[in-house]
Amino acid sequence: MKNFLKLIRWKNILVIALTMMAMRMLVIFPVFKVYGIDVMFPDWGFYMLMLATMLIAAGGYVINDYFDVHIDSVNRSDKRIIGVAVPRRKAIALHLWLSIFGLACGVAATVAAHRFWYIFVFIGAFALLWIYSRDLKKSTFWGNLLIAMLSAIVPLLVGMTEYFAVADSISYWDISHIRAVKMAMQVIIFFSFFAFLFTLMREIVKDCEDIEGDKQNGVRSIPVKIGLMKTNIIVAVIALISAFAVVFFWFYYLSRTRFFMFESAPVFYLGAFVLLPTIVCGVISLFGTAKRKYSFLSAALKCIMVIGIAFSIVFCHIVLSNGNI
Repeated sequence: MKNFLKLIRWKNILVIALTMMAMRMLVIFPVFKVYGIDVMFPDWGFYMLMLATMLIAAGGYVINDYFDVHIDSVNRSDKRIIGVAVPRRKAIALHLWLSIFGLACGVAATVAAHRFWYIFVFIGAFALLWIYSRDLKKSTFWGNLLIAMLSAIVPLLVGMTEYFAVADSISYWDISHIRAVKMAMQVIIFFSFFAFLFTLMREIVKDCEDIEGDKQNGVRSIPVKIGLMKTNIIVAVIALISAFAVVFFWFYYLSRTRFFMFESAPVFYLGAFVLLPTIVCGVISLFGTAKRKYSFLSAALKCIMVIGIAFSIVFCHIVLSNGNI
């Protein structure tokens, strides 16, 4: 069981589940409640959606390790599972079973959403993770971009299903429906953009950390292609863009809504726990090429991502507290 949990990256899978639950319960629920409208997408449909996403992602981690056996033997030989604790044949079978169950849950979510094309989202994610693991991750930048886009889709799936459920359940949109859906979707889009930028940054940092194994196995990652020092600048630029996005989200959107206009707690939270650490990571990325630096940055960026998603707790509290303003 321990090897299985490590293989499917259970911590990352837990973050996916918590992210989706946060978007539904801490963003959509409170916004809809203060505007006096009901959440339309059924709970069972949401849990099928969440399970589908988790299982397909878990299958993606397994197939990634399956194709990375030779690279991992250089980069992290002491942590390699496939070919050591788990035979390669069992790993590919595990990938298929996780993906099959994930697609089955995806079909159930498609039924709940009344959108047949939804199933192509899950089929596409399954296919793209296979292509990424086998070929695309060896290319320059495109693999990083794909993983960042797939991460960004996770919060969006929750918002999209609720949007379509509302559209199917009412005969006309009154002002409350428009305002509630608009606000919930705009906040979820920010979380998606946040996930995209930080995942992209972290994937590039991980490539810096794994440069030796990548060189030996023909992987043309950004650090292999242009060198670590130039890659450091790219990471710093993405960190700067991320910091600007957080500032923009607060000053040009949230602070102008009736819920957050007179609130200072979100400013402190975003500034102290998201903005400042992001800037620090950007500065640190500019100096040195030691592997331990990239290991630290990778862990720090993951923590900032989790803290960023946890902002939904602050969001929920303030929306509900100021709902009668």
